[in-house]
Amino acid sequence: MPSASFPSLLRLPALLAVALAALAPSAAAQRGTQVNVSPITGLDILGDAGNEPSLAVSPVLPDQIAVGWRSFPVISSDSRWAGYAWSGDGGASFQSGGVLAPPPGMPPTVEQTDPVLTVDSAGVFRFWSEVFRPSFSLHLYHSFDGGMSWPMVTPVESIVTSGDKGWIVTDTTGGPGDGNLYGGWNNFNYGGQCFVRSTDGGATFTPAKRIADRSGTQWMLHFAVGPAGEVYAAWRNYLDDAIYVTKSTNAWNVGVTPTFDAFGPGGHDGLDLKIDDSNDPGFPVINPSGFHQVYVDVDRSNGPRSGWVYCVWADGRNDGADILLARSKDGGFTWETGFRVNDDLLGNGALQWMPAMSVAPNGRIDVLWYDTRNDLADPFPESQLYYAWSGDGGATWSVNRRASDPFDTRIGWPVQQKIGDYIQSVSRNLDVSVAYAATFHGGPDVWFRRLRPTTLSIGNLTAGGTADVTVTGGRPNEDVWLAASLTGPGSTYVSGLNATVQLANPFEAAPRQTTDANGGATWRIPVAPGAAGRRVWAQALQREGGSQVVTAVVQ
Repeated sequence: MPSASFPSLLRLPALLAVALAALAPSAAAQRGTQVNVSPITGLDILGDAGNEPSLAVSPVLPDQIAVGWRSFPVISSDSRWAGYAWSGDGGASFQSGGVLAPPPGMPPTVEQTDPVLTVDSAGVFRFWSEVFRPSFSLHLYHSFDGGMSWPMVTPVESIVTSGDKGWIVTDTTGGPGDGNLYGGWNNFNYGGQCFVRSTDGGATFTPAKRIADRSGTQWMLHFAVGPAGEVYAAWRNYLDDAIYVTKSTNAWNVGVTPTFDAFGPGGHDGLDLKIDDSNDPGFPVINPSGFHQVYVDVDRSNGPRSGWVYCVWADGRNDGADILLARSKDGGFTWETGFRVNDDLLGNGALQWMPAMSVAPNGRIDVLWYDTRNDLADPFPESQLYYAWSGDGGATWSVNRRASDPFDTRIGWPVQQKIGDYIQSVSRNLDVSVAYAATFHGGPDVWFRRLRPTTLSIGNLTAGGTADVTVTGGRPNEDVWLAASLTGPGSTYVSGLNATVQLANPFEAAPRQTTDANGGATWRIPVAPGAAGRRVWAQALQREGGSQVVTAVVQ
């Protein structure tokens, strides 16, 4: 194996940025699998549009995936229905089922929008769908065959109110609330975000009740369930341009009426808390009718950060838009905020927007988003899907990884003139799945990708011995570099890689390697005899991607 010496690397004069400056960015195609294909031919449908995708991955059969989206048969019309598709091979291919049948008693012309999919611990999928024409109502479709069919439909409300932009989540913690469904929406009748619960698999729901205290326009509600069955709701309030959260500690209990008073009594059904100013980026020219979804999730692992709460949103405080994360270590009572997920140059005017966030069972945080960093000179820049992950509760992030080819979000707009308000991800220990909308075929379509986090590990560093430094989850059969620093964390943009090395004074720590078919590589590195006590920081890099920073001390 190629070898070098940790910390005799001090004697290497060239910085990594210099060594790689002449390299060209990768041109490898990255799209994933198209989801909204013809049920008959399995090919793209010309002239249609699909956006606002939601997905669910079965915990029983992990290769079983269901996706739903807003399906516009023709882009010249604002009319849309609830498209759905399924995969039994982990997303390598999808079979489209067309669109959901109208809810019982409704005419065939009824239109549906804003899909949200969820799945319970037994692998039963559910599709939360908003009927908005001819009038508002919410319905829950149930699938017992992995998303292939949706024969059971139940109403969410017995007395229909009005509203928009709902969300739903299932308790899969294995605790006493396992299987409970928690949902809500911006309820126009009640003047704010509301909440409903089902304890019988969605057959019936409690009456809607308001949970947001502040008045004003409230959108992009999201829910998450913590390890003890606690329920969090977060949203963006546009009147004071802020992100709010509220919490229930008794929603799991079938015997009580759930309350959101964990932060104290008062307000509407208990107090909610302001996480941070949201600095809403507004309506950019590349998505002028679109909103920005807020995501909240919880560490449900058995690790040291179990119960930590995370919230992610698109934020315009620095420039066009950044993806910011806030975290709470005490169940939502206090928040640390301002953790920047994207690693491009601060203030460059790029738009990082349309984020999705999910937490893996092992506690890893995954964030995906749309990013215009590679098209800054264009007044109507193209976007690309980007990905980063954190293994330390959001304090630091992996090198941002380009996860798609560029696409113009303005192509094939339906009458609404947007590619949507949200995308969605689902995290597992070894990978993350995402459903997103892109225009690779000349119009908005729904795409699926499953990504593995690029992870670096360093074996024991013993003075005078050798250490194995291993990267996993990289892009297969591509060059990979090992960067190191004896100074510490920093930020060094490497133009040849179109990536930011998160090290100060980085240098090439070992000869370049090529990853294997699984995206892995290993360096065996001699450690200098007199290096005991020295600290080393390292990071693996590929073109437009890389690992987290790893710190080790020579023994």
